[in-house]
Amino acid sequence: MKNVKFLMLMLLAVLSLSSCENEEEEEKEPNFFTYFQMNVTNCERVGNNLQVDFTMKNISGVDLNQVQLNGGSVWDMCEDNTGEKYYSEISLGGNWLESVRTSMDKGETITGSFLIKNFNKSIKVNQLNLIFNCSCPTLDFNGRGEIDKVKVLDNRVMSDGIRTNDLGLVYKLVSAEYKTVDNENVADITFTVTNNTGLDLQDFQLSLGSTHFEDNIGKQYYRIFISNGGDFYTNVHGTFKKSSTWQLTIRIPEININSKRFNGSVHCTVDGYPLGDSYVNFYDISL
Repeated sequence: MKNVKFLMLMLLAVLSLSSCENEEEEEKEPNFFTYFQMNVTNCERVGNNLQVDFTMKNISGVDLNQVQLNGGSVWDMCEDNTGEKYYSEISLGGNWLESVRTSMDKGETITGSFLIKNFNKSIKVNQLNLIFNCSCPTLDFNGRGEIDKVKVLDNRVMSDGIRTNDLGLVYKLVSAEYKTVDNENVADITFTVTNNTGLDLQDFQLSLGSTHFEDNIGKQYYRIFISNGGDFYTNVHGTFKKSSTWQLTIRIPEININSKRFNGSVHCTVDGYPLGDSYVNFYDISL
């Protein structure tokens, strides 16, 4: 009799445990990766920022009329391997925004990017926990997405050259010369920029109105001009065709006779395209 009671108690315990496990499975809520597959294709420093490119596939099995993605928020901030936290912005090919919306057909894959401004400059920072939010009324879903330990690449020019402000723009120094123009000592820095974005960039502009250069003896120059082959102005602008190259010259007037090397920046803007950074930096440009 005791054996029968023991067996009955054991059976009840097993049934109770099985029931609890089933309830836990039923109560387990779907997460971002239940409906979407996201892969980071590149995570790289650009100027002072960090750009994270990704692909995202709709694996929910249904067409989605509206999918909204939000960058890291005050509740869900991105975090690097030193513990520093960041807000982020997002783009699906247009300007950087706090959130973007798009429709996604069943099985469709889209591309996009996150941008973290003023990313930690320390070389000790080499990983990122990418954190964002996603919502979709069709799926009755609103939740967090997270991809941890994303490797941070750093291919920036930090000396003796030009540091690009976008992964799709390639800058090359052509020459840097000391000249006398109209009885004035000037420095002419000639360089090229090639558009490898795959897009025509509308109203692409390089401007010197809000920037400055500094020489090796500490003198700062705020009256600087730029030319695309004609007269010198404070900016150049136009439609920058894909795969094309512009050759430009920066002119720094009234330089000191002991000025041999220059550092400075050029402000860059463009309509409807998410630049990785707003400034092109020139380092240790020797005459």
